[in-house]
Amino acid sequence: MCFYHAYAHRCGHTEMIFMQMCVAAQMTQRKCPRGQEGVILTTVKVEHPCSGCPKKVRWIST
Repeated sequence: MCFYHAYAHRCGHTEMIFMQMCVAAQMTQRKCPRGQEGVILTTVKVEHPCSGCPKKVRWIST
């Protein structure tokens, strides 16, 4: 299971950014395939909506 940082946007969407390969993935030099859960090292709360949301999206209060 590879390691990720999660960026939680105020609009409610979360973006996962690859950070580090796990031991098994290091042997093949490839990230773990989709469908295998990764390990989230940290979650960063972002004050702005993500770039994919229209500007009319209401912000979710957390």
